[in-house]
Amino acid sequence: MARIQRNISASRPSSRSSAGEPSGASSPRRGRKVPLKHLVRFTRLLATLTEAGLPVLRNLRILADQWPEGRFRDSILDSADMVEEGQTMSDALAQNPDVFDELFVNMARAGEAGGVLDAVLSRLADFLERSQSMRDRTRGALAYPLVIFVVAIGVVAGLMGFVIPKFSELYADMNLELPGITQALIDMSDTFKAYWYLFLGLPASLVFLYKFFYSRSFGFRYKMHALLLRVPIAGHLTEIGQVTRFASTFGTLVASGVPHLRAFDILSGALDNEVYREAVEDIREEVREGESIASAMSGTGRFDDVVVSMVEVGEETGELDRMCLRIGKSYEEDHTRALDIMLKMIEPAMLIVMAGAVGSIAFAIFLPLFKLLEEFGQGM
Repeated sequence: MARIQRNISASRPSSRSSAGEPSGASSPRRGRKVPLKHLVRFTRLLATLTEAGLPVLRNLRILADQWPEGRFRDSILDSADMVEEGQTMSDALAQNPDVFDELFVNMARAGEAGGVLDAVLSRLADFLERSQSMRDRTRGALAYPLVIFVVAIGVVAGLMGFVIPKFSELYADMNLELPGITQALIDMSDTFKAYWYLFLGLPASLVFLYKFFYSRSFGFRYKMHALLLRVPIAGHLTEIGQVTRFASTFGTLVASGVPHLRAFDILSGALDNEVYREAVEDIREEVREGESIASAMSGTGRFDDVVVSMVEVGEETGELDRMCLRIGKSYEEDHTRALDIMLKMIEPAMLIVMAGAVGSIAFAIFLPLFKLLEEFGQGM
């Protein structure tokens, strides 16, 4: 009864129904409803308690007390109730797909089947910790350029809306003949003041339309992802990120005992670029028909020769999981370096553009005064 009440209070039926939707053409991959840091901490603690030999039910009860009231705690208690009723932990976790995704559930299921749940959970915790670290580094690195961009927009909007009109009134009172650049700037300011709602509303409308079509249209989403891959620097960074996620996730799944075809199913939902998700689905079909993984990867054209060769060696030596994990670690380092290089290029470029815009506006504003002073000096 307690579990049913928690399900109702958390509105879980809607999330379960959404989990049943395909992750391919109809909608983008849904984000997790709880912060990743909670799942990382939960997995690490669960691995530690399981390794200590404590039963699964007791572990879940203990861990539920480590979080305050909320969706995540309810999901743990819900899973504990189902384990107490006789279900396996993986089946219980699968009933909360908005918290425990396919990767988590299938690795837990593989660990239970092989009797190595503690080792699999520890491996999963390492994987999630690396994922969180990579995400935090990316977000932290992008924060500074974003702040600069927002400040630049705010400064220009303030000048156009408040400063330039004051100078316009001053020059009108002085009956000065304005240079072309100054008059053009004043005209732009007048347009901005008269139609400010368009300047604010149009970008917001475009963002809304983009998100609408992005979430509803697979074709639009695919074209945007394909376009991103062709953008200099950013496209290369995206490719490295997708290869990193592919190799690390696939290596972790295979090392945990998940069958290859099932691992590709999970991978398709773990990637966030539709072009690479399509590539993974093509690889799965080729492997199902008897092709080697390396050959199927090469056929997609989305993986470079180094990655394909390392996967081929892994298949030949029976160490595919280790080779994929090695690829993931190497490409993660490449992703970090490429991100640093991109930001080192973006930051000074944005500062130069911001300084140029503000400087140009200031020059146009004060140019009539400079000419007036020059004429005054000549008259002396």
